[in-house]
Amino acid sequence: MSQSKIPSTLPPLPPATISPWPAEIIQAHYGLISSFESSYRALNLDESDPIRLGHHLRQAETFMTSIVDALSFQTDNPLPPEYVETMKGAVASLIRGLQSALSQATAAFVIFPFACILRLHHLK
Repeated sequence: MSQSKIPSTLPPLPPATISPWPAEIIQAHYGLISSFESSYRALNLDESDPIRLGHHLRQAETFMTSIVDALSFQTDNPLPPEYVETMKGAVASLIRGLQSALSQATAAFVIFPFACILRLHHLK
């Protein structure tokens, strides 16, 4: 998947329609944006290793997904459905990008030491 299709950040909270957003919603949204942006940066680093990518993938699959789900079930002052769908789509795109990058990094991590051993053996 092309990282260019993954947004670099999530949209801000839309204007509240019934009453101001509760502090819990604002804090959850802030935490979600912070985690998303951190994972997006890790995804776009040239030197991201499998451990770092795996951490960000788990963060996206667990923390980010659960926050988006919790935000979508807000009943007192619900978020617009199209906003929630945008958030879900962005997190899903990030997860797919991280899965792909992790797969590539793992393959490179496994192949690189083997190539070095072959090169050293060839030099003897």
